Amino acid sequence: MKAIELKEFGKQSLFCRLLVSLVLAVGVQALMVSSLQAATAKMEVTDSGITSAVEDRLSIETDVLVNNVDVTTRQGMVTLSGSVENLLDKERAVTTVNAIRGVREVVDNLTVDGLARPDTEILTDIQTSLREDPATESYQTIVSVQDAVVTLTGSVGSNMEKQLATRIASGVKGVKSVRNLLTIDYLGQHTDPEIAADVKARLQWDVWINGGRIKTAVTNGEVTLKGVIGSALGKSRAFDDAWVSGVISVGVGGLAVDPSVSFETPRGTGPSIISDSGIKLAIQKALGLDPRVSVFSPVVTVLDREVGLDGTVGNLKAKTAAAQDAENVVGVSLVENRLKVRPSGRTTTAAEMEKQLKASLSRDPWLDASNIDAAVINHVAYLSGDVETRFQKAEAQDVASRTRGVLEISNHLKVNANYSVADYDNDSQYDYTSSEPPYRNYNPRSYSRNEIPARRPYQSDKQIKRNIEERFFWSPFLNSEDIKVTIDGGVVTLTGTVGNWIGWGEADSDAHNGGATEVLNRLILK
Repeated sequence: MKAIELKEFGKQSLFCRLLVSLVLAVGVQALMVSSLQAATAKMEVTDSGITSAVEDRLSIETDVLVNNVDVTTRQGMVTLSGSVENLLDKERAVTTVNAIRGVREVVDNLTVDGLARPDTEILTDIQTSLREDPATESYQTIVSVQDAVVTLTGSVGSNMEKQLATRIASGVKGVKSVRNLLTIDYLGQHTDPEIAADVKARLQWDVWINGGRIKTAVTNGEVTLKGVIGSALGKSRAFDDAWVSGVISVGVGGLAVDPSVSFETPRGTGPSIISDSGIKLAIQKALGLDPRVSVFSPVVTVLDREVGLDGTVGNLKAKTAAAQDAENVVGVSLVENRLKVRPSGRTTTAAEMEKQLKASLSRDPWLDASNIDAAVINHVAYLSGDVETRFQKAEAQDVASRTRGVLEISNHLKVNANYSVADYDNDSQYDYTSSEPPYRNYNPRSYSRNEIPARRPYQSDKQIKRNIEERFFWSPFLNSEDIKVTIDGGVVTLTGTVGNWIGWGEADSDAHNGGATEVLNRLILK
């Protein structure tokens, strides 16, 4: 009897163990499904999410030390406080935050706590920079400096010229802020209907914004924009677009930021038919407003949305700026830049070019000129030495492009950071043309297309995929539902569609920044 009881007990025990194992298996499976559903659940724009995205972008895509910056978000309004090393870092931080989905406004409480220099030295450097830059050498600008605060007075011919003067002044070491009191002296008279038509066209042809959702009103030269736009960066972009000839002021208080709005121009409300003639006219107007290009009048041809730029310009910066202006127009699929650089005015010797280049590199707050060797031979600027980031490499090239007489640049600068950087050598991702004012990657007025950041510690494929998809979500220039991310051993493949070259480049950059060791970008432009 006891033997039978023990045998039965053993059967019961075995049954219990099997039952427990089954329950545990079902429970673990349910937990895994629940975790997967949670991980793949649709993300939402929240203040805490925006704060995390801001901190991530600042740490990866800028040289701003996030330990020195505090970020708070309330109802989409982001407040930045703390300190940065120079004025350009301050502007770049604000621009980066503006380019995050859900950010409605940025309150900039950052202070500049960088290199302290005598006001007299800052003044001399700014005057020299304005005089030597090909686009600002003719400006009648009066510069004063007190306690590292720069004040600009005088007159210019457009708002873009005014902004360019600010950018040149900001790009000098030691400057803490710039007060731009330059007045705008337009040539000729412009009626309100003419201004309204020009503003509307600029908004609708700007590839960076959804201009079809913006309404324009003009009264006595004062422009008011109303409607909705997808990002704070787009709002800033619309503000700049509205400064066409004849404008006295621009108000964007009625322009609401709605992260659910696509930045792509709807074809029904924007340029309903993107014709070659429409693209050509839009590019010609953009070139006419760019102070770096307008005096040279490049010849524009468009065939099947492919753009050709011909003619001559006076400096290398004008050539690259012209191509960027063309790429910013809706519908452009390709830009072939055939512009020839032929310096005008007095002849500059190789020794003079080299001296100017070295001085310009030393004035730039983003660069340590002591680590950069520069030489000019037969109008070719040669750059070698070490920089810490690919962004600095791009900045050095941009400085060289503004040097009078330089026709080509051979950039051999080595990115030799004091941390391990990603091995990403596709220089086509970097726009070495940063025109002003600064915008996010892949933009002509961009803080040149970002450097690839330090490679993160080893992560699993699953974690890298999650990082990339999260970055896609926080970009206002991407529809993550249109992009499929697959990954194998750290190698990421992107398939699907994007609206234009901005989305293509943004996805590529986000994939690298998300931790991929290699990215196969097979996205197709719609």
